[in-house]
Amino acid sequence: MTRTSVFAARLAGLISCLLLMLWVVSCTGVATQSGPPVATWMLIAAPAELDALGAQWIKIDGRAGHKFLAAIFRPQGAGPFPVVVVLHGAAGLQPRFLALAEEVARAGFVAVVGCWQLIASPPAARPNPVCYEAPPQAHWQTDPAANSGKELIAAARTLPGVRADRVGLYGISRGGHAALWAASTGAGVQVVVADAAAHLPLRVTPAPPSTQEVVAGLAAPVLLLHGTADRVQPAEQSREYERAARTIGKPVTAAYFEGVGHVTTVEPGIPEPEPLAQARRAAQAEAHRRAIEFLREHLQ
Repeated sequence: MTRTSVFAARLAGLISCLLLMLWVVSCTGVATQSGPPVATWMLIAAPAELDALGAQWIKIDGRAGHKFLAAIFRPQGAGPFPVVVVLHGAAGLQPRFLALAEEVARAGFVAVVGCWQLIASPPAARPNPVCYEAPPQAHWQTDPAANSGKELIAAARTLPGVRADRVGLYGISRGGHAALWAASTGAGVQVVVADAAAHLPLRVTPAPPSTQEVVAGLAAPVLLLHGTADRVQPAEQSREYERAARTIGKPVTAAYFEGVGHVTTVEPGIPEPEPLAQARRAAQAEAHRRAIEFLREHLQ
């Protein structure tokens, strides 16, 4: 074979590889950050138990064969829009978290809500069956930096009609812990809302490291929402986090709701006494308003 023909053959092979890569990108979303995770995803049918009207469902590839199921809600209009990733609490991916994501979308964001871990502890009665392919809870307990929903964040950046440079996190309870860890360990997000964040989860043994252990790496403004009567994750944990963050100049805003129990912006995953339920219902609209305004301030 002549030198010219060898060159031609190599060039043809290179062109073929490039065409293949373009075809793959056209069929899936691909997100590349400085280091892991690299997320690829595909469209899927909605799970029967979570078939929310107007949601588009995807399945995201993760490390070690794990998969992350997620629903996408879109606002009206052409976009591109900022994107907000909603991280569920310890009860797993449930309709109330989809309802929250839908509300976030109505406020002008693409909202992504999905399985970020396979819950195995209370208040979940059993491991959430919808999230059976997600990393198990033990992974998050031992390494929250690597198991805090970063695959969802990476995939969200690749969705059609989103602004990859304007990404927010909205974490509920245990999801608040994950959101703060992600924002403090290289996720590259622009804002965090944490409702009743589990800074040091009390229902998990052994507990994962506290959010304060990585507060120095926090790289986004944070809004903490917490009820003063929360017995699941006491509000003092958020107060301690707030003080630690402000001491080193981190932008943290906090809103504490008098007499409210665990979580303010969604229904709690466990039964609560009627006085706590009444206090939450009275505060919920204000908590929603604060969360949406904070997201708009830093993403729009």
